[in-house]
Amino acid sequence: MLRQLLSLPFLLLSLLLTLVGCGGVVGPDHEGQPLVTLEGQMNPTPDARIEGQVRLALVWYPQWMASEDTGGTQDGPQEVVTEDVIYQGSFPANYRFHIYRPPPAEALAPLGNGLHGKGAFGILLAYQDGNGNAKLDTIATTGTPADRVIGSSLLGPDERSTFALVYVTTEQPANTGLKPGFNLIQAVNSEAGAVVPLNTRLPLSLTQGGPIFDGFVCEAGWLTFLFTEVCGLDGGDVFEPSQLSMQGRVALEGKKAVIELTVASDNTPLADATVKLAGRILPYDVAREAYVLEEENTALLTAGGRFELVVSTSTGDQAMGRTFQVPGGFDLTTPTSDEQVSASEPLELKWTASAGATSYYVGYSSSTAGESIQVEGSARSHTFDTTGAEGEAIARVEARADPEDIDAWVTVALVREQAFSFAP
Repeated sequence: MLRQLLSLPFLLLSLLLTLVGCGGVVGPDHEGQPLVTLEGQMNPTPDARIEGQVRLALVWYPQWMASEDTGGTQDGPQEVVTEDVIYQGSFPANYRFHIYRPPPAEALAPLGNGLHGKGAFGILLAYQDGNGNAKLDTIATTGTPADRVIGSSLLGPDERSTFALVYVTTEQPANTGLKPGFNLIQAVNSEAGAVVPLNTRLPLSLTQGGPIFDGFVCEAGWLTFLFTEVCGLDGGDVFEPSQLSMQGRVALEGKKAVIELTVASDNTPLADATVKLAGRILPYDVAREAYVLEEENTALLTAGGRFELVVSTSTGDQAMGRTFQVPGGFDLTTPTSDEQVSASEPLELKWTASAGATSYYVGYSSSTAGESIQVEGSARSHTFDTTGAEGEAIARVEARADPEDIDAWVTVALVREQAFSFAP
């Protein structure tokens, strides 16, 4: 991920916005209807003290997905356009961000990596107007910050809180999920992302700011300050010392526990750690390079039940423990067990609510077709195009408690499956 970020040539352009929260909002009226409205909530991190006005800007990076032969440079933002829209009040604060026009031509670049046409990569930034000129100022290579960037949709507390807006001009390969126009991308993990509905809520963590945030508007490029003195930014204290961490998935699939976790210390994977789930030591699987347990009729996990994960190094000098909760019981109501459905009609999966679930991963599979997608926690159904599906099939709904702790990035899931078939 870091290598990708370092290769970006940056041209930033924030679009018009409107911000609504629990406090005061000031902004001129707009003519016309917005093309897209982003919504979410701003919430300070525990160590952040937010005083004064907070503004938002959508910043476009044309080279993020660009082909390597575009001739682009490592330049930072050339122009930032903001609107006099202000939030000032208590937190957490809900916001609505209206986009009234596509990115301008200069913010679009030819796409690489098997994509077609041109595109741009957008990041939502929260900032405070340090010089009072009602806009987010870029930082000259030899200058210093005038404003303070305190939040970014690209830098959430964990991977699942990472979002970006992608704009493409033409049709793309079907497996990308990208459509012409605006697309919202959410990180699946540290190396992959997925297209999610544009109305998915985007959390914005407000921080004390610092070089990693101000670097978004550095004219020398975002992370250039890590290697040379530019934009008055100090790269010495950007990255916190590494520590013991774990990540992976803990799932209750029917009555079966399916667990796969990795452990690292100082960013180095550990194969000799002790990992205990509800007091049970998890064995290390060399082939999968993870601590793995698959147990039928398990007593370790229950729907809605809590469990503890404890990790320690072989030397005993580092240890960490976290308590997690499995999402509450729910039912997959449609299709019903052994129901025959027509593949010529859309297949609608329906399910009841699972207490504690923050999202659902839903899908179906047969011998000839299959599809799955993550939807937000308020969803209770999703419809698939099942053209080409035949024979026996499985519908699957996974209620997820998505991680919030970057040191313990563990997804906890409760899975329901239903057997059905497609009519000949």
